[in-house]
Amino acid sequence: MAGNRAPSCHLWFDDRKKGDILMHDVYVPSHGVTQCTYYCCLQWNGGLNGGGYCGIQEHPDGQCYIFSIWDPTTTNEAIEAVHRHPGTKTERFGGEGTGLKSMNFTIGWKPDHWYTVLARRWDYQGHTYFGFWVRDQIANTWFHLVTMDFPVPEIFFETPTVCFIEDWIGNGDKYRRVNFKNGYKRTTEGSWMPFQKATFNVLQEDACRLYNDNYDGGIDCNDFFMQTGKGTTPNPILATNRQFPCSFAAQSEPSSCTIDFTIEEVTSKNVTWSVPEYSTPQFSFRIFVDGSEVIHDIDPEKRSCGISANRGSEVKVIIEDIVGREATRSARVQRTCVCCVCM
Repeated sequence: MAGNRAPSCHLWFDDRKKGDILMHDVYVPSHGVTQCTYYCCLQWNGGLNGGGYCGIQEHPDGQCYIFSIWDPTTTNEAIEAVHRHPGTKTERFGGEGTGLKSMNFTIGWKPDHWYTVLARRWDYQGHTYFGFWVRDQIANTWFHLVTMDFPVPEIFFETPTVCFIEDWIGNGDKYRRVNFKNGYKRTTEGSWMPFQKATFNVLQEDACRLYNDNYDGGIDCNDFFMQTGKGTTPNPILATNRQFPCSFAAQSEPSSCTIDFTIEEVTSKNVTWSVPEYSTPQFSFRIFVDGSEVIHDIDPEKRSCGISANRGSEVKVIIEDIVGREATRSARVQRTCVCCVCM
């Protein structure tokens, strides 16, 4: 690259507890969009089992959402994708370690728009599952891009969360910029830790020698920001202090999430429901018949389930969303099923 890369910049947050949910809002201003840039929103477990990262990219093939996990260190079993959103492709990656990555170009993202990215882990059938969701805040729609089956149990988000901005091609003669806010980790105790303090770091190396001093980071209108590339000069405070406290995440938990769903049909043998795109997505569900729990499962995509009920029975469905909130709906069986066909 002949020293043409813009230096990579990182923000290390202060969430020093084990967790099961990570989320962050990301915004790329139109003047900060540069080809071959990774605006990484969440990175976890660097160098540990279950390490991974996710975010958005300005890619030569379009605006991309990416989610990657490195191979396990304790088994030779492969990571598998158990859910892919239409347009999400998965493939092996190499170079800086090996693992499985997913990329989606069909949904896209736009500059000057805020997006939410969310990663959640859970234990399932002796493995750890990692799911990745995004929300377009302007359209108020959620997408479940991918879930990966990591073949090791009880892997959590162990380390402080990191985000970064990276030039992976070598066009440091152009600058790139990104803003973040509303970052949270949910701890294993169920409490939420807002990302209220960040420590800034810049990677100055020979590959960036022409632009090693072209970087900046800090607080911008109560958002964290990073900028790198030609024309960027660091704030003088970075010479002595690289820790930034921010007050925007004063809420004890995410406040913009709502959950909603509708029972579409209930018969003696089946119940079907729907979750609108504006709702925070489904994570798990429980089904009760006349007050007794008959099914409890984690499945973000399932919307129909077999039951055994009588005419007039009350069927109650409880949905937990991806941030741990619940909604309940009930309906009574109005008809029975004959020969497994709803009449």
